[in-house]
Amino acid sequence: MIWLRKALPKDALLLAPLLRNADFREILRMGEGAPDGVLRRCIERSDMAGIFYDDDRPLCVFGIVGCLDVGHPWLVGTPHLDKVSRSFLRETRRWVQEWKSRYRLLTNRVDADYGSAIRWLEWLGFDVGEPEPCGLNGAMFRTIEMEC
Repeated sequence: MIWLRKALPKDALLLAPLLRNADFREILRMGEGAPDGVLRRCIERSDMAGIFYDDDRPLCVFGIVGCLDVGHPWLVGTPHLDKVSRSFLRETRRWVQEWKSRYRLLTNRVDADYGSAIRWLEWLGFDVGEPEPCGLNGAMFRTIEMEC
């Protein structure tokens, strides 16, 4: 059964070593530091941050960083997430709907090579832009946006 709890900054140390390879790589390609530090800062800066669990296994950590009427949603997952996709899809769609009621625009970036994340974001209703260099050593990312 999937359940949610509030994420705390110290959870970054728990989750960083458990990340899926593609999520770990995406964080590194952003060029903002080691994954545990990036996750800690994301959790600290978020208006809301949580961890989904399946029984006692962490599935993902996610949140949204707000700036005026713009929300910057983020999520990184563990390999356990791939085994509970239907429940996860319903929950993420519900969170996006809630965030749409609070913000005028939802936007962030996704690694241009992360195909499954891009497909999921499109399924959620995000517009996904063309690849552009903006990460470490010119790593390519795509802007995602959803007008609310």
